[in-house]
This record gives sequence, C-alpha cells and structure tokens, in this order.
Amino acid sequence: MLNDALESEEFEILTDPKLGKEYVESEMICMVEVAAACVRYSSNRRPRMGQVTVKGKQKVLCCVIV
Repeated sequence: MLNDALESEEFEILTDPKLGKEYVESEMICMVEVAAACVRYSSNRRPRMGQVTVKGKQKVLCCVIV
C-alpha cells in the first residue's frame, strides 16, 4: 500500500478522511518513504527507531533516516 501510494502520489488512502488534501505533499512523501523503509525489508535491514528522526514542532519539517 505504501509503495502504491508513492508510485501514484495519491495519499488519500493513507490519510485521515477529515484531512482531505490539506497537507504538504513533500512532507507526506517523506513520511511515507520513512514508513515504507520501516516495514519493507527483513527485520535486520530495517532502520532502528533511533535512526528514524523527525524534526519539527507543529509541522514536520524534515524526516531523515540516518
């Protein structure tokens, strides 16, 4: 589902219906990429929680897998 959303760039299936399309697309892409990395590979290839960093206060400004 995450890969399909990334390929089609249609994220509504992943978001709260009340949100609609009221989100920053680049931030959504980043969050979906991080989520996909956390579930896509075998457990020994997945990033550890300490490697997934989300910075920001009310909005997600940047998300990085370090």
